Amino acid sequence: MALRRLSLLLPMLLLLPGAYFALNPVAALPDAQQALIALMPYVLGLTVAMLAIGFRRSRILLAALNLCVAYALIRCGLQTSLDNPDAYVLFSALSLLLPMNTALIALFNERGVFTPTGLRQLALLTPGYLLILLLDAGNWLGYLLPWLPMSMLEMLYLETYLSQAAAWIFGLSLLPVLVSLYLRRAPADAALLASLVAAVVMLLWFDRPLISALFVSAALLVLATAVIQSSYSMAFIDELTEIPGRRALYTKINTLGRVYTIAMIDIDRFKQFNDRYGHDTGDQVLRMVAAKIAKVQGGGRAYRYGGEEFTILFPGKTEPQARLYLEEVREVVANYPMRIRSPQRPEDTKQGKQQRNQVDASEVVKVTISIGFCEKAEHHQDADEVIKEADQALYSAKKAGRNCTRSAGEKGSRGMASYRKSNV
Repeated sequence: MALRRLSLLLPMLLLLPGAYFALNPVAALPDAQQALIALMPYVLGLTVAMLAIGFRRSRILLAALNLCVAYALIRCGLQTSLDNPDAYVLFSALSLLLPMNTALIALFNERGVFTPTGLRQLALLTPGYLLILLLDAGNWLGYLLPWLPMSMLEMLYLETYLSQAAAWIFGLSLLPVLVSLYLRRAPADAALLASLVAAVVMLLWFDRPLISALFVSAALLVLATAVIQSSYSMAFIDELTEIPGRRALYTKINTLGRVYTIAMIDIDRFKQFNDRYGHDTGDQVLRMVAAKIAKVQGGGRAYRYGGEEFTILFPGKTEPQARLYLEEVREVVANYPMRIRSPQRPEDTKQGKQQRNQVDASEVVKVTISIGFCEKAEHHQDADEVIKEADQALYSAKKAGRNCTRSAGEKGSRGMASYRKSNV
């Protein structure tokens, strides 16, 4: 789980520092090349928007629009000294709008792009920017300077350009972004965090040449990466168990060499378990088994094949080599004491805690798995035939009493004496 969170943050950890280290080299470029870099956010913004629309990622689209509109206002109205009243009021307004809109997007759910909900979400982000455009068109921005509170006139640190009020807004906006990232673990939330960090760095050192172009571009690249990560997860990662699914299995199989072993795994008596305790508990069992087999050693990789069936793929391993690791997995699952939550949980938190501390033995159940596995041989024309024989070995394990492991070469035998059987 920690590795997955790190992978979500990896694009931000690479691209934002990259933008920072590019500041000095970019400042030394000829004017013509700097002009091209200044156009880069518009190109990237259009690209991200097309990806977001194509894959129906509404929050990614809104985050890209938030950055691009702010960047357009910077290019049009902030290419002058902030001593100008119009420029300072515009800068102050953007330093508040950027983080507030980012926090608002973090609270949204994915409801499509051109759906009624998606359009309502877009409408919530537009009033601030529309007001700025109207005030700017009437040359009224500068008249608001005397009305700004002192916290928007005093900088957070000397030689920086972020006001104390903006710093508070950024800090408050960070909370919903971090909470959403923790709860959802979605690439879009990691990209929103990158957008927020890029905005605060850009505004802190606003006088650096092309800092807005570089950091907005970096944030947009993180957003584009988030679309790709989300699309990959939808196609290849099983949503319930959070391990790769069947499509990922067959994609991996196509890259294997001549030697590999495939294991088919089935949860014993899962239907009876599901009927007795309910589908929510059944889902809990699936997640538990997936978490255990995902830790298989020996270079094995776990997949959810479908229903209560899982697959473990061992590239470069023979049946005898894979057997040891499969037995370890089977024993880990069989020895795990799974507690079933009472269907009559009290609403009061204190009573619920007391009930959890007084769990009956009957509420602790034993979940077991049966495993059949097969090594790729010369007579197998493709991986489907290997899977078929592994499935037949799985049936043999079920017939032998469940909670045991069978290889394709011993389907008709009783197997090793160490195999343990259970009727649970």
